[in-house]
Amino acid sequence: MRIKTTLEISKEMRHKVVKYVKKNGYVTNRQCRELLDLGYDQVIRLFNSMVDSGELIREGKTSSVKYILPK
Repeated sequence: MRIKTTLEISKEMRHKVVKYVKKNGYVTNRQCRELLDLGYDQVIRLFNSMVDSGELIREGKTSSVKYILPK
């Protein structure tokens, strides 16, 4: 039986991601997982939320996706 865990996307997580992108120009899923110590699906959920709210822009497709700040 699988246990489903939920992730509360905090302002602190969003702030860390934005700060990282400001410093490095972009963030990838792998970089974000290392930064926040989260799993792949949790980071996808965070990115989707941040893209939907206009905090980040998704660039690229599949394994080459990078997230940048809006201009």
